[in-house]
Amino acid sequence: MKERQFMFATIALIIGGMLAVQFETTNNPIVRDTRDLWELRADLEKEKQRQQELNEELQRYNELLNKYESEGNDEKIKAMEKALADLKKQAGLTTVSGQGIVMTIEPFSDQLIGDRPLPKIDPDMLRRLVNELNRYDAKEISIDGQRIVSKTPIREVNGDIYINNEPVSSFPIQIHVLAKNNEKLHRKIIASPAVEEFVRENFFVEASLAEVILPAYEQSVKVKYMKPAKEET
Repeated sequence: MKERQFMFATIALIIGGMLAVQFETTNNPIVRDTRDLWELRADLEKEKQRQQELNEELQRYNELLNKYESEGNDEKIKAMEKALADLKKQAGLTTVSGQGIVMTIEPFSDQLIGDRPLPKIDPDMLRRLVNELNRYDAKEISIDGQRIVSKTPIREVNGDIYINNEPVSSFPIQIHVLAKNNEKLHRKIIASPAVEEFVRENFFVEASLAEVILPAYEQSVKVKYMKPAKEET
């Protein structure tokens, strides 16, 4: 009899504890802080808008340059060529170099031993890393020799990562960055949530200050939503 009473008391205690936990969870649900995610999305939209504006300016300046060349106006041609070169640089259409940051991503060494399969990089991981680099004032970015602009697609095709429609080579993957403040970006990105995600997925991420060369964006630039501009007098 006493054993049965003890068993019922134990069961009642367990059920009571479960109900208490459920009540606490219902009244105090876990709320995830998504402010950083929204901030990253807002920054990405700003970058896309900036790229679109640059593309529109490039299209307009090209048309004006063609017009001046047909008119034989040498003075205006020189001015337009300089403005066009500056815009191409801003839009990522020229090779740039300078003191910047080199990031290297590769599996932890023990993943390379034996027949263990290599961990896979999810395209979203790279996108989040690019977004955070932009958030920390990166001016120019290239991944595995591919220049990153707002229109750059990063996606998975048949299990492989493609950037600008080109497959990413085998590990290690190198990311080159030019920033407004390289030291500041270096400190922030190495401890960022995006890098922590790579570490959780068994990747080793290293970043160092170094001279970098970023290739030009080589894909065709398409301009949308163009409208005629009033001719300057």
